[in-house]
Parts: sequence; C-alpha cells; structure tokens
Amino acid sequence: MTGFKWRSALVGLTVGVLLAGTMPVVAGVGDAVLQGRSNTVNKRTIIRGKSGSAATLRLINESPAGPGLAIKVTPGTPQMRVNSKGHVANLNADLLDGRSGSEYATRKARTGETMIGAFGAAGNGNFLAHAATFPTPLPVGVPQSRIHYVLAGAGSTTDCPGNFRARPGHLCIYASWENNATFSGIGRIDSQVLDSGASRYGFTILWTRTANGANVRGNWAYRVPAAADIAADEQVVGEEKVTDVGIVVTP
Repeated sequence: MTGFKWRSALVGLTVGVLLAGTMPVVAGVGDAVLQGRSNTVNKRTIIRGKSGSAATLRLINESPAGPGLAIKVTPGTPQMRVNSKGHVANLNADLLDGRSGSEYATRKARTGETMIGAFGAAGNGNFLAHAATFPTPLPVGVPQSRIHYVLAGAGSTTDCPGNFRARPGHLCIYASWENNATFSGIGRIDSQVLDSGASRYGFTILWTRTANGANVRGNWAYRVPAAADIAADEQVVGEEKVTDVGIVVTP
C-alpha cells in the first residue's frame, strides 16, 4: 500500500490557493461582493437606498493615474442610461452626437475659403437694394478698393476671374442681369454710408431705378486671404467716401 505523500499534497494546496487568488470568482445569486477580486454573476445587481443629498454609491480611486469608474460594453451599445435631464457639473464629454467639441465651436473664416452667394432685387421705387451676409464673420471688413462690381459681358480680370470666383481678399459682385436700373454703390451692412466697403458681416448693394419694372440679379464671391494679405479695413467718417467703386464696364 502506497503511503500518503505529504509533500505533494502541500505543493498542490499551495498552487491551488495561488490560482484561486488570480481566477475570477463565480458568485452565486445573493452572495456578497468579494473585494479585490473579479466577481461574475449572470443577474442584475441593484443598489437601492435613501441617502439624502449624498450619493448612493461612491467610488474613490486615490491613485493619481487611474479613473474612478470604467464601463465596458459591446461596441455600439450605450454605456449608460439615465432618467434625468439634470446638469452634471464638471462632466467632460469627448463626443456629442458623434461629433467632437471643436465642431460645435464658433466657426471662423478659413484662409482660402471662397464665400459665395446670389442676389436679386425688383420694384418700382426710386431705389433697389440687396443686403448680403457672409456665412461667417471676416477678421476685418473689406475695403472699398477691393470691391468690384462686374457688369454682364465685361469679361474676367485678375481680381475677378469669373462667376462665383474672386482673388484672395477681393469681393467680386457679378451682375448677370440689369433691367431699368443702374448700379449706385456698395455700403457696409452696418452703415448707411454708400461706398464704405463691406463690414465683417456683409454688405449692401444699391441700384437706382430708371423706369418701372426695374429688376436685377447676379452672384458674388469673396475669397478669404492669408492674414498677411488682409488689407486694412478703411472706415468711413461721416459722408466721406473712401474711393470710387471699381466698376468693370462692358468693352
């Protein structure tokens, strides 16, 4: 008969204890949560109580590198569900509706971006007018010397190469149709002074009616220049005009 091997039994017991300390614990329903170990149970766990203004569950990680809570779910599954629209102070979210916070920031005009628009006006009053706004505010207004009103059939120039196009820093207004009206000038959208350039926000085009049934239409373009190429915004004092508007006439 073989004798009991105490040494083998002791080694086996030691290995078993070590493995038990590293393996996940499969807890039965109703068992206590074992701290410092991975607990597994295939039932929902609810912590319910009345703790007043204090949190029912509080997790504190005193390590400076680790988070207080980590939630892992199957990809595409919401990490949390809430039943309140209350504000959560100091919550820093990475994405909102799948977009980063920078996409919700106030948009700025980008260098090289071409802003375009269409205009039209009609009426039997003494004047026709159209107010146009830039999609995003410009760093500074556009001086009158860089605004060009291009009549239909006038052809292209270096500053205004064609419909919906413009040289950086220039505002090109292409009149594709003028009937019983003549161009009078450009004004800042925030000023009533004619030939005062365009403001950061937009501009107004003015025509004088020459007969009933006056109507005009066309398109405009402004290309945002690099910071070094931005011309100084020429402000207007009183009724003084900065310069005559640059009109490209029909040959």
